[in-house]
Amino acid sequence: MIEDDDEQRGIAATLRARSGVIIGAIGMVAWIALIWAMFGDVL
Repeated sequence: MIEDDDEQRGIAATLRARSGVIIGAIGMVAWIALIWAMFGDVL
């Protein structure tokens, strides 16, 4: 078993670790904006 003692630090490592969450949040905001643009007058 190989152990990595070198923990990645910094903003780049955080973005790589959380890229799924960031992409999901951006997608959710884009989806809400699309719905708002399509049905804003009804809502």
